[in-house]
Amino acid sequence: MTKKSLLLLALVLVPAGVGADEGMWTLDNFPTETVRERYGVEIDPAWLDRTRLATTRIDGGCSGSFVSPNGLVLTNHHCVQRCAGQMSSAENPIAETGFLARTTEDEVRCESEQISVLIGIEEITAAVEQAVAGKPEAEANQQRKQTLTRLEHACKEEASSAGEDLFCESVALYNGGQY
Repeated sequence: MTKKSLLLLALVLVPAGVGADEGMWTLDNFPTETVRERYGVEIDPAWLDRTRLATTRIDGGCSGSFVSPNGLVLTNHHCVQRCAGQMSSAENPIAETGFLARTTEDEVRCESEQISVLIGIEEITAAVEQAVAGKPEAEANQQRKQTLTRLEHACKEEASSAGEDLFCESVALYNGGQY
């Protein structure tokens, strides 16, 4: 076999061994049975809820996770660079040297940052599909946007009437196959 043939064979074989094990899934559609059968691990709804509620999204696209019951969040340095810069001074260059709170009282808040936590999931695909059914693409796209905005506002109003200050956001999954 020539070097060229071996390289071609290697290039053909490598992609076959690479890939996601279980594919993409949402927390409300976790492949519990598959994971149990394949790995012998029991992932119950309580575990998924704790994981979901411990996971954060920091505005700007960064992820993080709660590491204390008091709201301390662990994330990457670049995710809080703006906040660190705002809290820095000539005497205390936090953005350059870092920050360590030895006690809870020493902790500081990043007032300029907002963290979101997914506290609930509602399937709205049927409502979106019904709103766009039979419409030409341009009209369907406009109707889809209006429907998602209306559903977000209705969710926010429902939360407000229940005394909760929540933000509701529609998310398109699987290239618009699910909302």
